[in-house]
Amino acid sequence: MGRSCREVQDWIETQIEQPIEEWENQQEERCRNESCNWWTLCLNKLFCWLVWVVVKVVRWVLVTVGKWVARVVCTVVNVVLDVAGLIISLILAIPILGGIIRTVLNWVTEVIWRIVGLVDFLGSLVGIRLRKKMYFGVIIPVVNGAPIATTSQLQAQVDQAMALYDTLCNINLRFTGFCTFNNAPPDGPLTVGCDGGGFFADWWLTGSYFEFATAGCKFEDSWRRIIGYGAEIIVFVVNNVTPDSASSSTVGCSFAGTHNYVVVEATAGPNVAAHEMGHACLLGHDASAGNLMFASNIAAAPTLTTWQISVVRGSRHCTYL
Repeated sequence: MGRSCREVQDWIETQIEQPIEEWENQQEERCRNESCNWWTLCLNKLFCWLVWVVVKVVRWVLVTVGKWVARVVCTVVNVVLDVAGLIISLILAIPILGGIIRTVLNWVTEVIWRIVGLVDFLGSLVGIRLRKKMYFGVIIPVVNGAPIATTSQLQAQVDQAMALYDTLCNINLRFTGFCTFNNAPPDGPLTVGCDGGGFFADWWLTGSYFEFATAGCKFEDSWRRIIGYGAEIIVFVVNNVTPDSASSSTVGCSFAGTHNYVVVEATAGPNVAAHEMGHACLLGHDASAGNLMFASNIAAAPTLTTWQISVVRGSRHCTYL
């Protein structure tokens, strides 16, 4: 079942069904305690119970039955869309041609959804920041029968990313879980270059592997990746990100809107995944040492400017639905 279907059902349960059930319980208690007025032949008590029964029946028909009908319809539609998205993703995993199409598609959808979200972007600039949501998950490659990292090594990055986007941007950053992908990668995905060579490597076997792994691990996100709206940001774990220098070591990389994924080293600091997701939402580096997008030595409690917050909230990855 698609995650959007679960969210629709959760919304119905929390916003509609639960309040009605609470009222029913209160009404039942009131009817039990209400005194019988002899001069109305106890019709007051009967009417009280009649109201309770009618509401209970209507709630069951409209909410319970409607909820499951909506769930079935939503699930069928989402499965069909995700299957279509999966087929397209597999086509996009073809080296060179698929890589070029992926690059063009991602930037076209980025531009389209930026234009659609322009009002929200402007509102964010002046401080109007309604709660939005964004999804991300972590994929861990398996090499020689063992994952190249453990979930405990990565949990700090996951927790920090959710906390930072919540407090800084009023974004509910939802973690969709860890996925260990058992198909052995070529050498490329385990050492990723964050330079021109790394960019074009995405058009070859490295990018094909990332696309194939995403299709296998994130089936429920397939159609969103194609249309761009609400596409999940995938955090791939790799052994090494280059280039490194004598004074600093590169531990993560993102090619902005070109990809739906970023790469991080498992041993990187807790802010790295959040930093790279900022790049995925079109944030560049910032010269301020206290900023989340500072190139190195990110502060323990980083900040974002008003402009940066608005850019993140205007990303195709960040949505209300």
